[in-house]
Amino acid sequence: MPSNRRLVSTRRLAPFAIIFILAFSATSLAQSLAEQPSKEIIERTTRGIGISAENREKLSNYQGKNGILSVKTVVMGGDFRVTTIVPFKANLADYHHLELARPISLVGGVLTSQASDHQLATLKSQFEERQIFKSVTVIDSYRPALTARPPTPQSKAGETSLSTGAVNDSLDSPIGSFADMDARDRQRLSHDQNGEQDLTLVTVIEVLDYAKGSRLKQALPLDLGKSILTVRLRYYDKDSGEEIGRQIVSGKSGGSSLLGPLSPRDALSGVADGFVDQVTRRVAASVK
Repeated sequence: MPSNRRLVSTRRLAPFAIIFILAFSATSLAQSLAEQPSKEIIERTTRGIGISAENREKLSNYQGKNGILSVKTVVMGGDFRVTTIVPFKANLADYHHLELARPISLVGGVLTSQASDHQLATLKSQFEERQIFKSVTVIDSYRPALTARPPTPQSKAGETSLSTGAVNDSLDSPIGSFADMDARDRQRLSHDQNGEQDLTLVTVIEVLDYAKGSRLKQALPLDLGKSILTVRLRYYDKDSGEEIGRQIVSGKSGGSSLLGPLSPRDALSGVADGFVDQVTRRVAASVK
């Protein structure tokens, strides 16, 4: 009799178990397909193509995100934390172009090239969707010591202001060459037409910690298989090569959210949200 009862119970539970397995497998498959960047995205990211448009008017009502206590993070997971190491020394609203350097792995071979391309594609698409910058491009690397523009004798006398773009030529400054005067005239004309400088913000991404995680382990009630990503973001003014800010953004995702392993979000989702939010809120603060 006990064996018959167990057999009956097993038969009753079998359909539910099959449904759960099929649902979990379908969700995992859909997530894996969604997480894999398409070949076109990877190729565009590798070539550094950036096509975007700027629309900052809608930022006037922007509300900054909370990386931990929000509906999205509680239900879907993928929370983030942001720590500002070097306070920003420039107004990010003055920058209208963004360049994302390929992530630098400080964790050895744990970060594969495919994972790096996935990170870049995710960050680039979110910035383009937000329309904070006129263009968002991907570059292989950035070395400020080599790309910084050295000051000229005229710029020492006060040629251009970084934040306003105003030309402050001194009356006692020496007369420049015809090429110098032509360049200044074109700079004045460009500033008068646009009312702004076309400055470029470069972000260097350094991966400090990375673990892809396991959806199967997250399904177990042992708090295992967490997805972890921690990056250090260095913000540079491309023209001067000066580092204008530095932050650490950490993201994680496990089975602690309501959807747990069924959620399509992971640690990269949190880091992308945190990165984009930090830039957006600083631009929005100047737009308001």
